[in-house]
Amino acid sequence: MGPNMYLYQKAHEVHYQDLLREAEKERLLAQLPRHRWSMIKRAAGKLGVLLLKFGARLKQFEQSPTLLEDHL
Repeated sequence: MGPNMYLYQKAHEVHYQDLLREAEKERLLAQLPRHRWSMIKRAAGKLGVLLLKFGARLKQFEQSPTLLEDHL
């Protein structure tokens, strides 16, 4: 009966260490996405604003020659 108790305790220790490692991994992963996602969202927002401004400039450039032709 002694070896069984020893094996049970060792298995319990291994399982406990696995749970601790998994909890630490989950804790670390929980910290990363928030920071990365906020940076990605901020970058996407800035890119969107830049594209809107660029699109507005292109529309002005596109409309300028037609306005000049109408006045000639």
